Amino acid sequence: MDEPPSPLLKSRIPRKTIIVDNIESIFGGPRIYDVHCPVQKGIIYYRLDGVIFEHNIHFSAKYEPRIIVPEHPSRYLGKISFIPIKGNRILLFAKYVKNNPKTYLHLSIHEIRSDNRVGPTLWSFDGDVHSRFDLYNFVPIKSTENALGITFGEQFNDHWKMFDICTTDTDASDNFPLIESGRIDFGLKFKSESLGLGILSPDRRILLKADSSQQRDYETIDINYSDSGDTNNINFSSITRMSIPIPRDPEDIIDLEEPELAFSADGSKFAMNNGRVSVWDIRSKVPLKTFTGVPKSNYDDGFVQFLQFSSGKLGKEVLVFVVRDDVSHLEIIHVIDATSFETEEMLPLKLKRIDWDAGVGGLFFDPSGGTLYAELEGTLYEWDLQENKPGPEWWIGEE
Repeated sequence: MDEPPSPLLKSRIPRKTIIVDNIESIFGGPRIYDVHCPVQKGIIYYRLDGVIFEHNIHFSAKYEPRIIVPEHPSRYLGKISFIPIKGNRILLFAKYVKNNPKTYLHLSIHEIRSDNRVGPTLWSFDGDVHSRFDLYNFVPIKSTENALGITFGEQFNDHWKMFDICTTDTDASDNFPLIESGRIDFGLKFKSESLGLGILSPDRRILLKADSSQQRDYETIDINYSDSGDTNNINFSSITRMSIPIPRDPEDIIDLEEPELAFSADGSKFAMNNGRVSVWDIRSKVPLKTFTGVPKSNYDDGFVQFLQFSSGKLGKEVLVFVVRDDVSHLEIIHVIDATSFETEEMLPLKLKRIDWDAGVGGLFFDPSGGTLYAELEGTLYEWDLQENKPGPEWWIGEE
């Protein structure tokens, strides 16, 4: 029997690719981490047992997956990300730990081959950075101000420091490739230890910061606006403060974590998870939609995970997140039309076991926003979104 048509998905039935068979608990066997698809549909990157892999899931061959960086003999690989940069190149950003809190940074720039796979290394740095900055609060940010199209921000409570990558020894101090290039400051009267690190809008003109104090009854969201035309030296001196009631169980005495925030690709709206998911218009500050009735997990108070918008370039613009349903032993992926918020698909994935470390390990899109991926217990699930039909100019994101 044919499935009924979906306004959001070409098919509700996913394609499945086994990445790691018989995957076990984090304490008993291998786990896939940081799985993402930065360049081309079907070509994914992830870390497993300290090794960085590239895998074309649409191509069966004995050399799939391909090792990009082998396991380091003495360091623990903590985080990876492949980031496309200018000049048909890609940057590998990896964090290592040895004898915690000693941290190491790996940066390497590679060609992107004609088949859209990672090519030869053009430049690299690998070194100890624990005395220079806090690598745990160090994040890559797209930039239009430098030759690579990427910068890095070190996050503090009241400001961020910005760093550019220098790939020539003559310009780098002591051959260290990260050169401080700017600063993002928040208005002095809004500094607060109870406010989290925040997220920047895609154009770096708006900063959202959320209250992270414990046992609060309202979420305080500060919407900070830049008064500078320089995206490397920004002063957020204008602010709007929103107070949003927190849905909570009267018997719940657990301290709340900082809410999860996510911008849409064009920066016109943001989503928040504070026990329920809501979407807000950034200009009018009015809620566009609130999603209720999400079941609570026995193992995870932040029961909504992987909150994000698609790019909306080729596929429909959607909002997605994952919810655990312990009663049914399911992880449920919610796919919501992010223009009308009136259409929603729920994609259930069966859990082999219920435990605190079980569940979806990654939810992400290909660069075009046309394909949605989820990794669960070593298997990658893949859904194609319906195409974005010509209509009003609602998407103004980066090409």
